[in-house]
Amino acid sequence: MTSLPIPLLPEAAASLAFTSIGQSSVGQSSIGQPMTAQSTAEDEQFLLRAFRSFSAAAAALEDSYASLRAEVERLRRELEKSNRDLASSLEREQAQAELSAVLAHEMRNPLASLELFAGLLAESVLPDECREWVAHMQAGLRMLGATVNNVLHFYSRPGAARAPLDLGALLEWAHEFLLPLARQAQVTLSLENQLAGVVVPADRHRLEQVLVNLVLNAVRAVAAGGWIELRGHTIQTKEDGFVELTVADNGPGISPADLPRIFEPGFSTHVGSSGLGLAVCRKIVEQHAGAIGAENRPGKGARFTLTFPLHADVSTEVPA
Repeated sequence: MTSLPIPLLPEAAASLAFTSIGQSSVGQSSIGQPMTAQSTAEDEQFLLRAFRSFSAAAAALEDSYASLRAEVERLRRELEKSNRDLASSLEREQAQAELSAVLAHEMRNPLASLELFAGLLAESVLPDECREWVAHMQAGLRMLGATVNNVLHFYSRPGAARAPLDLGALLEWAHEFLLPLARQAQVTLSLENQLAGVVVPADRHRLEQVLVNLVLNAVRAVAAGGWIELRGHTIQTKEDGFVELTVADNGPGISPADLPRIFEPGFSTHVGSSGLGLAVCRKIVEQHAGAIGAENRPGKGARFTLTFPLHADVSTEVPA
C-alpha cells in the first residue's frame, strides 16, 4: 500500500534540510566538488535566513488578513447603520410628502374660489384704480396657485391622464392667463403661435403647469421694461415630426455654474422659493415622452425649449 506524503511544518523542514546537508557533507557538492564544513555551515545559515524571512512574511500576511477582516466588519456595520438611517429618512420624507399634498389639496379649493371671484371683478365695471387692484390680486392668486400645484404635481403618483389636446389653444390660454402677472411686473409677454389645430395626446392641466412655471420664472428674472416670448411651431424630419414650445426672455440669463442643476428638486436661486418649479416641468415633460432643455440666448437672456413627438393616433388615452 502506497503511503501519502505528510506535509512538514517550516521548522521540521528546516531541521530535515540541516540533517541532510550534514549527512552529505562527506560526499560531493551539487557541482561535483567535495563539500567542506565551511560550505555546509553557509548553506545552513542561508536556509535559516530563508525560513526566518518566510515566517516573517507569513506573520505579516496573517496580520494583514486580520486587519482586512476587521475593516470589512467595520464597513458592514456602517452600511447597516446607513441603511437604517436611510429607511428612517425615507419614512420621514414620505410623511412630509403626504402632509404637503394634503395641505395643497386643502388650499387649492379656496384658491379656485378666490380666482373665480377675482375674474368676476375684473369683468365688471370698475374705476381704473380698482381694476388695477383686481389685476394685482389675480397675479398674486395665480402665483400662489402655481406653487400649490407644483407641490401636488411633484408628490403625486398617478400618471398623466392624456386626451387629444390642441396645442395652439393651450398657448392661447397660457398667454391670456399669464398676462396679469407680466403686466404687474411691467414686462411684455408676447405670443408667436404656429400650432393652431396641432393635436397631440396630453394631460392639459399638467402642460398648463409647465408653461406657467416657465413664464413665472422668466417674470422673476426679467427687469421692468423687459420682454418674454411664448412660441410654438412644428419640426418635420424624414422619419418623424415634433412639436417645439419655447419660453425666451431678455433677462440676465442662467449662471453657467447653475445650468447643470436647475432641474434638480429643491434647487433655486430665488429666496423663499420651493425649488420645485423646474423639477415639476421636467417630470411632466418626461411623462409625455418629451424633452426639456435650457440655454442662454446669444446676447442676453435665457431660453427653455420643450420638444414633444407628434403622434398619429390621438383618439385614445395613453398611459404615462
